Amino acid sequence: MKGEWEMRRHFLVAAAALALSAALTVPAYAGTWKYVNDQWKYQRGTNKFAYNEWIKDNGKYYYIGNDGIMKTGWQKVNNQWYYMDQTGVMQTGWFKDTDGKWYFLYPNGAMAVNTVIDGRTIGADGVWVPNEGDTEPANTMDLETGYLVQNLEGISKKGYTIISSGKTAAGTRWGNAIRLKGKGSYVQCNTNGEYRLLSGVFGPSSQFDSANMARITVYGDEDQVLYTSQDIHHNEKNVYFGVDVSGQKQIRVEVSLIKDNEWDDPVILFDGLSLYK
Repeated sequence: MKGEWEMRRHFLVAAAALALSAALTVPAYAGTWKYVNDQWKYQRGTNKFAYNEWIKDNGKYYYIGNDGIMKTGWQKVNNQWYYMDQTGVMQTGWFKDTDGKWYFLYPNGAMAVNTVIDGRTIGADGVWVPNEGDTEPANTMDLETGYLVQNLEGISKKGYTIISSGKTAAGTRWGNAIRLKGKGSYVQCNTNGEYRLLSGVFGPSSQFDSANMARITVYGDEDQVLYTSQDIHHNEKNVYFGVDVSGQKQIRVEVSLIKDNEWDDPVILFDGLSLYK
């Protein structure tokens, strides 16, 4: 039984790692770092360098700008903010900037906004807003080991499908993605109070009708609302999100309809929807 659980655990971790790689669209082929004119570049062949893309090297992620140079510090990529340290490595978890402000960076590196992490409120600008008596955050969460919701036991669902290839309205194509179709569609799983964070990325499907408008809500025990998204339009960009699920015994991710054209169901895709301890 123990051996069976270990095999399952390794599968879940590997699957979550694949989902993270897909979310960052990391090329599969390798190259070589080159120091050129006091700047680091990533070379794949004779006079062929990487541009405007993520590089995964020895398990760490780096970003190469459209000038071909490895970036450090804050970088806005596909409408999301990321932070790379002085060596270019993408950061995750709680991060204190030089101005003394705290930020939380999701497992895929995107900066958290308008949410609650570890019981701490994060504003629209990504900055932690401390309440009276709050202590400074600490990185005690394991963000390298994610458990894909679709692989967990005790799942109940409605309008839920796992699709091998789905395209969002933003033009991103995801493999092994969750599709929720229709008003009130949902996926629910047992968490047994073992997890602290639910995180992933979602967006309207390319099939999402322009007359519809939807919203994503994450519920905890006794239908407690843990997270509500902004209104989702047919041309909405992909949304990176995270939800504090500490102490919750079960969670439900559900689609609600804000505007209905009365004949087309809203279709929302999720990539890398995972739980972290």
